[in-house]
Amino acid sequence: MQNPFGNGMIPLPSNVIVLKKGNSKNLRIGKVGFSISALLFHWLPSILRSDMYNFLCILGVDAILWMAVNMFLRLVLGVDPSATFTFAYLIGSVIWGLLYNRMYIKHLLKNGYKPADDRSAKLLDKSGYLKK
Repeated sequence: MQNPFGNGMIPLPSNVIVLKKGNSKNLRIGKVGFSISALLFHWLPSILRSDMYNFLCILGVDAILWMAVNMFLRLVLGVDPSATFTFAYLIGSVIWGLLYNRMYIKHLLKNGYKPADDRSAKLLDKSGYLKK
C-alpha cells in the first residue's frame, strides 16, 4: 500500500510540532499557543504527558493562588470562603491555559529535544522558542 501523504509524516494542524531527542525514536508532540486542555482540565494534561515537572509547578502555584484568593476574599471583602476554591480554580485555569504549552515546549527543549522536521523548526523559530 502506498503512503497517501507522500512524505512519510501524518498531516498535522498548523500549530502542532514534533520534537525528537537525539537519534532515538523518542518523539514528543506539542502545540504552540493557547492550551484549551489546560483551561478545561487544569493539571490533567501534564499528567497525561508524563510532565511531572510542570505538574508540580502547577500544584505549587495553585496552592499559593488559593491561599491568596482565600485571604483576599475573607479579610478584605468579608465574603464567605466557600467560593474561594471555585474562584481560585477559574483564575488558575486561565493562567495555565495561557502558559502551559509554552512551559511544556521550553522544558522539552532544555532536556535535549530538537525539532524532528523542518516545519516544526520553522514554527518554533517563528514563535520565539529557538535561540538564534
